[in-house]
Amino acid sequence: MLLDSKVALITGAGAGIGAAVARRFAAEGAVLWLNDIDADALAAVVEDTGGGGMAGDASDPEFVATWVAEAVHSHGRVDVLYSNVGASRSGRIGELTDDAWRLQQRLTLDTCFYATRAVIPHMRTNGGGSIVAMSSGAGIGGQYGLGGYAAAKAGVISLMETVATEYGDEGIRANSVTPGPTATAPLLSYLGRQEGGIAAHTADLDLARLTDPDEVAAVVAWLASDESSSITGMCIRANIRSASRRPRR
Repeated sequence: MLLDSKVALITGAGAGIGAAVARRFAAEGAVLWLNDIDADALAAVVEDTGGGGMAGDASDPEFVATWVAEAVHSHGRVDVLYSNVGASRSGRIGELTDDAWRLQQRLTLDTCFYATRAVIPHMRTNGGGSIVAMSSGAGIGGQYGLGGYAAAKAGVISLMETVATEYGDEGIRANSVTPGPTATAPLLSYLGRQEGGIAAHTADLDLARLTDPDEVAAVVAWLASDESSSITGMCIRANIRSASRRPRR
């Protein structure tokens, strides 16, 4: 029961890693307040975990402020935020459209900023809390053909480092996670249509396999809990591409 009675907020909780984190948090005793833009998907996870929440757009600052305020109204406090929303669009920087660039910044970086900004006053009042944000290996050193996404995910890492610096003396910890390619339904569907499938996509990963969503959830739960009480300002790197460091076969 790592999160026994802690009030935990999760954005993008309707599927994939977000849903896995919600289930793990529930198993660890957290009181959940969830969000997803897909109302039906959110309702299913809420029912599965016994939590509560609101469907809506996490890139809308007014909605996010209301969502956090309702969590405090319902449960009196905020102890944990896990920011999970993100989106990518392929394209080299020279060909990336304005719309594709803004979409990736809005859904990946803006969502993290709005949720983080909204919970900080409540965590300060409570004497602390833990913020965990989903980043990506693309945010460490860039990634070919995913420059907009890489820039947004690098921003997530830097945002968490800054929060850790600014609010650590008030008991607020902030960390990020890079899970590597994860076996969610959209990725599995995509890989099923690519030449070589999963094997070709994972050959140059550190672990030469996809990460399971439950593995990510375990790391996020630890960072959210008091078991990691001295860990802040860190990016937990997991199973990212390291072909540049690996001898060619």
